[in-house]
Amino acid sequence: MPLADDFDGFLIDLDGVVWIGREPVPGSAEALRALLAAGKRVAFVTNNPGRPPAAYAERLAEMGVEVGAERIVTAGMVVARLAGEAAGAGGTVFAIGATALKEMIGATGAVLAEGEAGREAGVVVVSGHRGFDYEELLTAKLALDQGAELFATSHDPTMPMPGGEWPGTGAVLAAVEVASGRRATIGGKPERHLFEMALEALDGAERVAMVGDRISSDIEGGRRAGLETILVLSGTTDRAEAEAADPAPGHVVGDLAALLR
Repeated sequence: MPLADDFDGFLIDLDGVVWIGREPVPGSAEALRALLAAGKRVAFVTNNPGRPPAAYAERLAEMGVEVGAERIVTAGMVVARLAGEAAGAGGTVFAIGATALKEMIGATGAVLAEGEAGREAGVVVVSGHRGFDYEELLTAKLALDQGAELFATSHDPTMPMPGGEWPGTGAVLAAVEVASGRRATIGGKPERHLFEMALEALDGAERVAMVGDRISSDIEGGRRAGLETILVLSGTTDRAEAEAADPAPGHVVGDLAALLR
């Protein structure tokens, strides 16, 4: 009996599970269409905050997988909410990250502080982006030295890409944490905030599994949330690492398509 038959709902990571960079993981689109056709409730969860949910929904649609943006929960959404609550209406936030993340923070009513004005911000948000530089690091440190609260989308050290893994948010956050001596509150996996929001998107599914490629975020987060866990080997984790994991994932499969075999 296919493993998918054991569950009526799935939280599915994107990077390393559905695609790697711009390339779909072979068989992932067909597997997702089959799960949806079988009536499974599916929501997608990602620590990548670089795009708004609607953009991820559009990219899935290009693969022939039709889901609404309400079924996609990103660490950017979660950390924006946490930062907005911490800053309060009109409070200032200095954000290191992509434009989409900054827009989500601004939508909470917080004021985005740019450049040297960020040194006076009451909240600092960190997420990986390719434009990260020393000036951003300096601004974040000075704000944190004055008591700003620190949030980040994840501790993920890398992200899977064709040709090899790229530095992730965790690499940028490490610089900020080392420079400031502070530890960030994490909005994304494995922390509870993202899972609470994602489970709401499953419309009451009772037998839910978390499907992901990274033990430290996907599998650990699913375990903490009380979910069954399924590790796929199409992304950042190889079989030797999976076998050495303690606690072990509930299931280990080669890829998303293996759920239906």
